[in-house]
Amino acid sequence: MTEKDKLFELLVKELNSDLTEEEKNLIRKSLQNDDSFSKQYHSLKEFWNRIHPPDISHRIIDKTEKKLGFTYQNKPVKNNHFIYKIAVVVLLLISLGLSGIFFMGQQNTPTLHEYHSYSNEVNQFVLSDGTKVWLNSDSYLLTMEPFNGEFRLARLYGEAYFEVAHNPKLPFIIKTPSLKTKVLGTAFNLCSWPNNKIQEIELYEGRIKLEPEQNDINAAFLEPGQRAHFNPENKKMIISQTDADNRAAWRNGILNFYNEELFYIVLELERKFDTRILISDNEAGKLRFTAEFTDEPLEKILLLLSEAKTFNYHISNQGVLIRSVK
Repeated sequence: MTEKDKLFELLVKELNSDLTEEEKNLIRKSLQNDDSFSKQYHSLKEFWNRIHPPDISHRIIDKTEKKLGFTYQNKPVKNNHFIYKIAVVVLLLISLGLSGIFFMGQQNTPTLHEYHSYSNEVNQFVLSDGTKVWLNSDSYLLTMEPFNGEFRLARLYGEAYFEVAHNPKLPFIIKTPSLKTKVLGTAFNLCSWPNNKIQEIELYEGRIKLEPEQNDINAAFLEPGQRAHFNPENKKMIISQTDADNRAAWRNGILNFYNEELFYIVLELERKFDTRILISDNEAGKLRFTAEFTDEPLEKILLLLSEAKTFNYHISNQGVLIRSVK
C-alpha cells in the first residue's frame, strides 16, 4: 500500500470521527505539505457530505441494547452502512487512478455513478456497456462510466443480480471486501453485506473467476449451477451445487432460505421490513430454517418460524426482540 493510499484510509476514518491523535497530526501535516492530497481531501469531503449527510442514530434502541446486554452475530455497533459507502467511493477512485481527475472537473473523463435501492425495494439499472443489474434492498453499486481502460470495474455493497454484457476484450470486475469477481459475459448473483462475514456467489450462466485478496488463497472458477461461500476470516471457500432455475428470487419479492441460521434470516427481514430485530442469545440465533415467503407480513413470518422451531418474540414500536425458550 502506498503512502497516498494510507492517507485516504485515514480520510475514511476521519469522516467516521474515528481518528487517533497521532493520525490527526499525520492528516494535518499532509494537508500542509501535499497540495495534491489537500485538493482531493477537501473535494472528497465536500462531495460526500453533500450527497450523503450522516444518518440519524437510533439512540433509544442503542441505549436499550447496551443496558440489556444483547448479543449479536456480526452486528457492529457503528453504522457500517454509512462507513462502507464512504470507503467504497474512496477505494474505487483510487483503484482507477481517477480521484484527482474526477474532482478537478476535467472534461471527457469517466464520472462516478452511484446506483442504489432503498429499504424494501428492488431497482433495475442498465450500465453504459449494456450490463443489466438488479439491486436488492439497501444495496449500492458504484462505477466509473463510461468504462475504459483494460477492464470494467464496479464496487458492490449489499446484494445484486448481474447479466453482464459480453466483451472478451474488457473483463467486468466486481470488488467486494477481500474478494474480486471477474467475468466476461454471464448471469450471476452476488451477496456481500458488511454485517455478514460470508460472501455468497451463485452462477447461472457463463463462467466466473473468484480471486481472494489474500495471496495464500487460491482462485476458484464457478460453472453454471454452482454456489460459492467465501469467508475471509477463516480463509475458506466452499463450492456447492444450487438451483440454477431459481434465479435471485428476491427480485420478485420472495424470501428464500435454505438451512440458514436465524442470525442470517433476521438480517434479511430487517432489510425487507425496515425494522430492527434483536436476538438476545446464541441459542436462538443458531436455529436453522429452510423456508420461502412471498407476501407474508413480518408478524406472520415470525409466527411460522417460531412454530417450526420454538423461540419467543415480542414486537414493539422500537422493533422485534427474539429470545430462546428456556
